[in-house]
Amino acid sequence: MVIITTMNKTALYQVLSGITEISPALREKLTEKLGEEKYKAHQIIHAAGQMENRLCFIEAGFARNYYYDHHGEEHTIKFWKAGDILFSYEGYYQVPAYFYTEILEESTLLILDYNILHELDGQFPEIPSLIKSILIKYQYEEYERQKLIALPAEERFLLFRKNNPGIFQKAPARIIASYLNITRETLTRYIRRN
Repeated sequence: MVIITTMNKTALYQVLSGITEISPALREKLTEKLGEEKYKAHQIIHAAGQMENRLCFIEAGFARNYYYDHHGEEHTIKFWKAGDILFSYEGYYQVPAYFYTEILEESTLLILDYNILHELDGQFPEIPSLIKSILIKYQYEEYERQKLIALPAEERFLLFRKNNPGIFQKAPARIIASYLNITRETLTRYIRRN
């Protein structure tokens, strides 16, 4: 386990405190149990069919979730940026996930094993509130993505670019196109036009 710096803890605790008040005892326990991992761009940290066994806080970096359809086509379903918590309800409830998680740029992740999270769940009343809030946030994001995908293609592009300008500097066109459910050529045409 790598020693966690004060800056890393501060960023994580700011995110958690934005959800619910975190007791000093829980902070101490998290500091004791957290690990830190660094990844290079294009590393897969989770593959479809595997059981995810930990949550991750992106201290620095950028990642995505994607899957392959029955034609072998890749579909990006979510982007993760610094300050996001990668919490898999499939992993938490010990169900294999259907997607891959790929690091898109050099990243530093703080890691907490789900077994430890289950232990903390019984010891600290903040944990169920944190989990519930994270799951509600993910459900809302999925709802927003479904609304986005229902729009005509160019409107989809314009709204996504307006709400996520940084992604266009970080992710390749083919990945953004797969998220928007359009071809790379169509995306390139929209970028030139707008």
